[in-house]
Amino acid sequence: MTGDPTHGPADETASTGTSHAAGDSRPGAPSDGGATSAQDTEGHRVSAGLTVGSRVVVRYRLEGAEASATDFLGELVARNDDFLVVDTKIERVKLIRADIIAAKDVPPPASRPGRAHERVSADDLEKLMAKGWQALDRGGLGDWVLRASEGFTGRANSALVVGDPSLPLVKAIEFVERWYAERGLPAMFQVHGRPGFEISSDPTGAALLDRGYTPGGGRAQWERVLVMTGLSAAVPPLTEESVPVTADAELQLDWLMAYGEQRSIVPGATEAVLTGSEGQLFLSARDPGSGRITALARMAIHPGWAGIFGLWVHPDHRHEGLGSTLVSAVAMVARENNMPAIYLQVSADNGEGVAFWESLGFAVHHEYTYLVRPAS
Repeated sequence: MTGDPTHGPADETASTGTSHAAGDSRPGAPSDGGATSAQDTEGHRVSAGLTVGSRVVVRYRLEGAEASATDFLGELVARNDDFLVVDTKIERVKLIRADIIAAKDVPPPASRPGRAHERVSADDLEKLMAKGWQALDRGGLGDWVLRASEGFTGRANSALVVGDPSLPLVKAIEFVERWYAERGLPAMFQVHGRPGFEISSDPTGAALLDRGYTPGGGRAQWERVLVMTGLSAAVPPLTEESVPVTADAELQLDWLMAYGEQRSIVPGATEAVLTGSEGQLFLSARDPGSGRITALARMAIHPGWAGIFGLWVHPDHRHEGLGSTLVSAVAMVARENNMPAIYLQVSADNGEGVAFWESLGFAVHHEYTYLVRPAS
């Protein structure tokens, strides 16, 4: 089988032809005859770690040919117990999971010449970064991504404008406005472009300005946000003089409390966003005497990419090299796990912060602004 084209994805996530009797619904549970469950095949195991919404490559067994296979490359749009649905450049295909030989998430495609962190498009990098800071409540409008998290951070409470919204522009904007109104939040759009781009030159930006939206919504740090990227191999390595860094896969209470010293925490929403990605690490450095966290950062993990969020150093310990030590620790983990590229965001009005990242080898990839609807 080469993969069946499919054009009706509405019910593709429902199980088909699979019984889940009480007491025997575990994947791989034996049937009455002791046979292996149809959901406990090698194909199920190798495809279990794929991320819906990510770019994937799937090696697939051809029908009637024991030794023949083909590869499908595209976006994984749905998965259930029996099938994967993948959007390739040619068509949408439905793949039987039992016939999958190998599968993995892969980085966004290269869209231009350059090094690993330079050749990805702004649209693809924005979509990747959205997965590194997952909102509590998410919706979609064509390619646009709608995000709401009870007001915790701009990225997690704005509509990411990428690609085609599948509606005429004015109707798409009205849809987004209703979506946020239903959640008691102001409508906010994240619009990106080349470094120094004019908002009015972007069709969505121009339409929003005409509707009275304002860049930043009165917050200087939201008017221009720089997306900077760099190579993990170019970041200075840790040395014997570097302070010890702890990296936890789970969010710890003292890390969260220290994080709350730099921004307001929304109970429940903050924890959900911080832990909502497919993979993340919580890094920290501590005072050797008191054991108190003096610096921290969150690392988002993607195929081929690492993201740095929330880098913070306690005011009493700035200019001690703690920030660069944490970045070096992130880069070390990235290098050891086949992530050659790193991204981050920093407000353009934070001159000291921009200079810090440039000193570690990062450069501006693109920038974005938040366009905020005025209060009615």
